[in-house]
Amino acid sequence: MATAEQVTVVDLDDYTEPAADPGFYAIYLRLSHAPSARWQARFVEEWRRVPTGMKRAAAVVHDRIRLEIHGDDLVREQLNFVVELVQRTNAAMAQAAGGET
Repeated sequence: MATAEQVTVVDLDDYTEPAADPGFYAIYLRLSHAPSARWQARFVEEWRRVPTGMKRAAAVVHDRIRLEIHGDDLVREQLNFVVELVQRTNAAMAQAAGGET
């Protein structure tokens, strides 16, 4: 049985940058390691499954997740969203590894 890759959010970078859309900026959450291409693809799948609404653009960039947030957003709420998304991705990877032989 294969062992599933597990990624964790370990910190929030102090660095921010403007995003493409007015009123938005990007923050970066540091990960435990740079995830594999397979994990990153699953992350995108899990992100797409989240209903629209307060969902913000999120992408894996090397060993970080780049999250675009609006100036009016509750930052803690958006950070919790990303942490939950990482956990969902880990769970999906574990489930997939359990089915591999």
